[in-house]
Amino acid sequence: MPPVVTPPPPPPAAGPPVDEKSFTVLTERTLDADGDMIGLHAYDLIRAFGGDYVPGPIEAPDLYPINHPDVQHIYEDTDATVGNHFVFIIHRDIDIDRDVVANDDRQRNEIKTYDKSEEAVKGYEDETFIYRWKFRINADMEVSTRFSHFFQLKAVGGPDSQPILTITGNERSGEDGIEVRHSPLQDFSVLGRTDWSTVTGEWLEAYCRVTFAESGDLRLIVTRMRDDAVIFDIDESGLDLWRGEDPSHFVRPKWGIYRSILDADNLRPEEEDVRFANFSIQEVMPVN
Repeated sequence: MPPVVTPPPPPPAAGPPVDEKSFTVLTERTLDADGDMIGLHAYDLIRAFGGDYVPGPIEAPDLYPINHPDVQHIYEDTDATVGNHFVFIIHRDIDIDRDVVANDDRQRNEIKTYDKSEEAVKGYEDETFIYRWKFRINADMEVSTRFSHFFQLKAVGGPDSQPILTITGNERSGEDGIEVRHSPLQDFSVLGRTDWSTVTGEWLEAYCRVTFAESGDLRLIVTRMRDDAVIFDIDESGLDLWRGEDPSHFVRPKWGIYRSILDADNLRPEEEDVRFANFSIQEVMPVN
């Protein structure tokens, strides 16, 4: 009988992309939900992370009497994929932007770090930070021809009106999608875009490494947790990632729902939600 030849094993399946560079962690701060009706209130957890002030790190409509005070807009839930997490909700026809009545073209439900936060969660010039989180956009959520931001890196100080980096849902040429935008000042460029249907109703895992400099580095990886499908794999150097004009100026992250309602007919009147879990902010330095 001829010898039995055993075929070689198949090559291992390729995993999701990783950051090829190595870093030493200098500081780390995390925010995790601890379960609905268990442990601390959602807002107390967020304030422990971003600053213990009111409204402070929370820009939820219910914290402003002139906005939508009778409904809690960030609460906790749990599921089989990520466990305990936060739920951010928004209402097209009720919620506004904090207590700024003049901003009648937009609405917001976000968390952030800010000037009263501890230094460990503020990015100063030439520092490198790694942001990690998970998020899930409601399966039925609709986007408009304007913007729906789910993540922002925003300057505090200098020409800071426009975010430096966003993950944004919108409609382009009749097609809904989610994209990564970079803005050096006023205009923006799209660093990556994918179809809306690939991300809605799915838990996504995000990794964002940024060196805050006028010629900075960006490594952004977003994968779909169910199957490790790559949503974004962005590796850029020489990007303008700094707006500051004074040593006290810094960059901070914002997570949640911040969207234009100028094209409201393209948005559903029903309550929308985006879920977030396992926030992490690390300041790091390269390993030589």
